[in-house]
Amino acid sequence: MPIKTTKKVTNKKVVKEETKPAVEAKKEEVKTAETKKAPAKKATTKKAVKPVVEVKKEEVKPAETKKAPAKKATKSAVKAKKEEVKPAETKKALAKKATTKKAVKPAVEVKKEEVKPAETKKAPAKKATKSAVKAKKEEVKPAETKKATAKKTTKKTTTKKTTTKKVTTKKMTKEEQYAKLSLDTCLDLAKAMSMNVTRDSIIQQLILNPDVKSVSKDLVNKYQLTGKFNFEEDGYDEGLVEVLVSKVYETADIKPEKAEDLQADVDHALNYKFTDVVADGEEYKAQFDTMRKVLMIAQHKDIHDSKKLDEEIGVDVEKFVEEFMDLAYSVLKTWKYEDVDYYEHFIYAVLSQLEDLHDTYRNRIMMDVADLYILHGDYGLGDADYGYILRENQIKDYIYYRYASIYEGVDKDKAKQIANQALQFVDDRFTYYPNIIAVLEG
Repeated sequence: MPIKTTKKVTNKKVVKEETKPAVEAKKEEVKTAETKKAPAKKATTKKAVKPVVEVKKEEVKPAETKKAPAKKATKSAVKAKKEEVKPAETKKALAKKATTKKAVKPAVEVKKEEVKPAETKKAPAKKATKSAVKAKKEEVKPAETKKATAKKTTKKTTTKKTTTKKVTTKKMTKEEQYAKLSLDTCLDLAKAMSMNVTRDSIIQQLILNPDVKSVSKDLVNKYQLTGKFNFEEDGYDEGLVEVLVSKVYETADIKPEKAEDLQADVDHALNYKFTDVVADGEEYKAQFDTMRKVLMIAQHKDIHDSKKLDEEIGVDVEKFVEEFMDLAYSVLKTWKYEDVDYYEHFIYAVLSQLEDLHDTYRNRIMMDVADLYILHGDYGLGDADYGYILRENQIKDYIYYRYASIYEGVDKDKAKQIANQALQFVDDRFTYYPNIIAVLEG
């Protein structure tokens, strides 16, 4: 009996030991087969579907790939333990289920893997899109920067050009800057220099003396402008005066006319007879204008002798001058003081140009002007003029007579005083002695 029992146990143990390895061997064979099939499917699927994607997946998510096998390994271990406990049939069912699950799972995993790579691919695409957008933005920004730079450069260039123009303006000479000024601007600058002048007043001076340089010099001396202003600091100086006078001369109708156009006017003047104050006044204006034209011809032709001027314009200039002085003396007694002052400057300009007439009429014109000043109440200037004439002349009877007689209608006492003074130099041998006595006794 004891011998049999030992055999049975031995046999059971052997069977058990033999059975176990067989089941495990089968299990390993199944697993191996399934494992082989799954990788084959995976490999086939991966290769057939998107091998490039798999590579990218492995490059993109190595951490996730490593985690997945670890989970599978854990599940296999758990299943192995359960299989050891459960009966063989259960193991078979589980084996079938496992086979099914494993057959299904890989497909799902492949799909997941197929999806994930697509998603993974999309993600890089987005990144790539963002990179492209950034690249485009960067491309746009440099373009905008270039445009902005170009604008700045343009502005700088413009500024430089403007600066260049300003520098050019500064480098212009004083004469060039004056030449660009308008007549109105010149008049404004003249006022800034405290000059009391207008276009009309300058025209009147030019009528008296059409020489621009001479009139300019007179104005500079009158207002004491020499060295008073500095062009660099003030923007003007006395040189502006000649520019102003030149511009007035160019815009005014004071240019000489042709000689033949004057002959009829001079002939009319020589034949005129005094009528009344109004008619004489109009005639004076006409003769003044004609005399101005005669003077301008003499100045432009540089003629200083009345006889030569006669030949030039075909009229008797001396007779015309004498006629004009007679008319002026008659008319200006009732006109304004300013008209006397204007006439004085004009008639002296005529006599200064025609030197032979100056020698002949200088005493007369001085007495005419002195009388007119006295009649307009300027006794100081009238007395001064007569005092000068009396000092410069040896024959004084006519001068004293004129001087005393002009005061008869203004101040009789002063007229007698002048006549009494004349007796120191005049006696009955002089032509105008009786006239002086008449004033004294009158």
